[in-house]
Amino acid sequence: MFAPQPKRSIFSGLGETFLAVVLGNIIYFAAAPLLPAALQHELFRPDLGLLLDFLVCAAVFYAIRLVRTSALKHQE
Repeated sequence: MFAPQPKRSIFSGLGETFLAVVLGNIIYFAAAPLLPAALQHELFRPDLGLLLDFLVCAAVFYAIRLVRTSALKHQE
């Protein structure tokens, strides 16, 4: 049937999440001067820039997970 999966800690994805947030923010804030004013985030205001920043971080997180799972599949 199915091979038993090893138990993962609640904090096992913490490093991936932290890396995704840091890299996502670096990418967003490096590109921010090139964006239109409506997509530039202002501090302490919910706006389209904040949404775009979140989407960049989510995309980086997805890419990290994709690379990690493909690397684990190739190890087997």
